[in-house]
Amino acid sequence: MTWKDRIVVDGMDRDAWLAARRNGLIGASDAAKFAKASSVDKYLAAKLAASSFSGNAYTEQGHRWEPLMLAYAGIPQNLALIHSPDETGFAATPDGLRENPDGSLTLAECKAKHGKVVDGPNTGEWRQLAWQFEVVPEANAIEFLWVELVQNARGEWDLRAAHRGIPHRLVVTRDHPKIVAARELIVPIATDLLPRLRVALSYERSAA
Repeated sequence: MTWKDRIVVDGMDRDAWLAARRNGLIGASDAAKFAKASSVDKYLAAKLAASSFSGNAYTEQGHRWEPLMLAYAGIPQNLALIHSPDETGFAATPDGLRENPDGSLTLAECKAKHGKVVDGPNTGEWRQLAWQFEVVPEANAIEFLWVELVQNARGEWDLRAAHRGIPHRLVVTRDHPKIVAARELIVPIATDLLPRLRVALSYERSAA
């Protein structure tokens, strides 16, 4: 089964993508928050909580700059929600996905950093990257791309001039020590959380 065979939704319909995410799937944004095995009940409550969040000024900026970052890296944009070959409840939507001549994939994760100067992924972002490696085993590398934004006199966010408008770029491989450590943390948490989530959602539906 290839990654194309594992596409849950192609992402062209945002509502369908959101509905699929709510249907008992654990995604990279969930995995980013997995910090303690003892907090599974908290993660379950967060997954079950109704959310009306549809974005804010910061997420809009991320969408604005994402095409620039992907073009710089030469990686096509991806909107598809893809599930793991081993567990259909584990899924991710990498920002970018490129098929390489040898059949492997290179993924991309794009971030817009507002008023920050950073040298790479933060703790939650390392977990996101580790989750993408878990869900997409065909990927041998993920390009972590970010732009640093500063607010101008009109309150608008512009690229920080110090880097001449060029996105920052870090190639992360699946054997990176921080990826290995993050996977060892988040996969057992997700494995514990998923059946609880499925039972809770089944109960909610039967009670509706």
